[in-house]
Amino acid sequence: MLGVVLAGGEGRRMGRDKADVAVDGEPLWMRQVRVLRGAGAQRIVVIRRRGQAPIGAADCRLDVFARSGPLAGLHAALAIAGHRWVAVLAVDMPGIDPAWFVWLRGFCRPGVGAIARHAKALEPLAAIYPALAREEVAGRLARRDLSVRRLALELAAAGRMVVAPLAAGAVGRVASLNTPPEPPNAHPGGCS
Repeated sequence: MLGVVLAGGEGRRMGRDKADVAVDGEPLWMRQVRVLRGAGAQRIVVIRRRGQAPIGAADCRLDVFARSGPLAGLHAALAIAGHRWVAVLAVDMPGIDPAWFVWLRGFCRPGVGAIARHAKALEPLAAIYPALAREEVAGRLARRDLSVRRLALELAAAGRMVVAPLAAGAVGRVASLNTPPEPPNAHPGGCS
């Protein structure tokens, strides 16, 4: 399994590049690399968008499709040969831990990945894709159908992704970090 951190977003709502935002003293990109390593990924790659400032990741790739969102990052990940599955984790999902991917991997089989579903929503940016999905992703990029959720639904309908039901109590784990985290000793009202 290849582990991929998608760290190519513009961070408009955050006001800066999310990859460098620290949570518990650790930059998010570094945290997500650690999560994927803990989940058993043999290799971990950080995917960035062209024009972004470099980060300290040892294995960093650039997506090749401009203004194409996470689908371009997924394409760059699937282009790396030698793996049956690609575990994808968005840089801004700090609630995901190694156990998440261990759980999803239990649903995978040759040529078939896994994705979590909750309340009629899929989590395509914390999923395991089969390496064979590369052709489908390339076709979507060519016709500018950039929805990763639609891709996942169609892969599931074709029997290439297993949709795993997420327990109601686990839904908070998939929240995206879109605003800067509170400092550890912050007090409401600005008084200390």
